[in-house]
Amino acid sequence: MTRTTLSVLLATAVAATVAGAAIAAPQSGATRKIDLNNDGVIDRTEAAAHPRLAASFDQLDKNRDGKLDASERPHHRKGGHGRHGGGMDRIVKADADGDGRISRTEAGSLRFIGEKFAEIDSNRDGYIVRSELTRYHERMRPQHEAERAKRAEERFAAADLNKDGKLSRVEVSEKMPRLEKSFAFMDEDRDGFLTRADLAPPKR
Repeated sequence: MTRTTLSVLLATAVAATVAGAAIAAPQSGATRKIDLNNDGVIDRTEAAAHPRLAASFDQLDKNRDGKLDASERPHHRKGGHGRHGGGMDRIVKADADGDGRISRTEAGSLRFIGEKFAEIDSNRDGYIVRSELTRYHERMRPQHEAERAKRAEERFAAADLNKDGKLSRVEVSEKMPRLEKSFAFMDEDRDGFLTRADLAPPKR
């Protein structure tokens, strides 16, 4: 199998892998500034702090899940990396023998797999392939979404200073300064407050 073929086979796996918090690849500095909880995806609340990204959020969110994963975010080409950037490059480079699989030894250089190798290697053959990465991501999705929801609730509760169940512009300014510039964008009903519903990702 040539490395060009391997790149094509692994492209989907890279996008799914980056979206999973447990096996998320290290992000670029620019992405990390937007992805405040470092879970590998950008939700509507995080995007709201960046007006240009917020304005194009729905257009970029191709699968309408309320999050932008690595494949949906705008990318700038640098050094010929292409759409999936360094994540796929790292997988291809780790596949030292070019057989289209990642062995436990080869996975040692991939931080986003790390101690999860045994969980991802579902058939226990000592190798990880694209379909196993995809299945692992889908299996872990409910847990990751529950963790994100918990963190979001904790942030909302901390910002709700008067405990009235909604956030005023003053509360947002004090506790969520990154969201302040996009307050009006998020406040669709124009009542001067942001509720949990305003901040929640849209349902499919």
